[in-house]
Amino acid sequence: MKRGFAAVLVIGGLLATLLLVACDSDSSAATNPESSSSSPSGASGATTASFQASNGSGSEGISVSGEGRVSVAPDMALLSIGVSTKEDTVAAANSAVQAAMDRLLSSLEANGIVEKDIQTTQFSISPEYDYQLSEPRLTGYRVTHMLQVKVRDIDRAGEVIDDGVEATGDLVQVGSISMTIDDTSAMAKQARELAMADAKAKAQELAQLADVDLGKPISISESSYTPSPSGIYDRAGYGAEAAPAATTISTGELEVVVSVQITYAIG
Repeated sequence: MKRGFAAVLVIGGLLATLLLVACDSDSSAATNPESSSSSPSGASGATTASFQASNGSGSEGISVSGEGRVSVAPDMALLSIGVSTKEDTVAAANSAVQAAMDRLLSSLEANGIVEKDIQTTQFSISPEYDYQLSEPRLTGYRVTHMLQVKVRDIDRAGEVIDDGVEATGDLVQVGSISMTIDDTSAMAKQARELAMADAKAKAQELAQLADVDLGKPISISESSYTPSPSGIYDRAGYGAEAAPAATTISTGELEVVVSVQITYAIG
């Protein structure tokens, strides 16, 4: 009985070993398709993975970016202009500023600036101190009132500044001037067409290099912007005893830029 039992144990052990070897062989074939004797589907899967790795997406495709730029002359100036003064009392400073602001608004109206194109951007009242002494000493109160003015006749922007300076005198404050385009829709359309053509040309080149057929776009995204550089103006003549020179404005050009991101299917 003992010999029969031992024989059963030996046979059982041999069968277990054979099963382990068979399972290990199947596992190796599953993890390494190239070592298996299966059809070319394994090679196709490797090619797909290569494209996925190259374009960084979860599906087959060629992802490219395109950009279109259209340069145009600005047609509107955004002018920051206002008045500011310091007096011994808040009431005195505010009264002087309001009187100067009335003159400034009349000047803007005379230059054809309509009410909807004038907006207050700052109104402030603040005490000012002399810190040179051991203890700060109140020296007065400053009142400032600033406007943003849309000058739609951009060629007259310098004249608008000159007349505003003449109307307000030493109380004038010119904060900044920038150029913009009132309606960019036509330029954006042209830039978008250029961006799409740029992206398609890149995708076609990549498809040719990869020896694949370029399919239809499967995703498209767009971003656009219009840079708005500040204008340059010269007021060197103001403050001199001689008659002030006319303000010169250099408008330059602006660019409407459209960028697209497109993923094309692989045919």
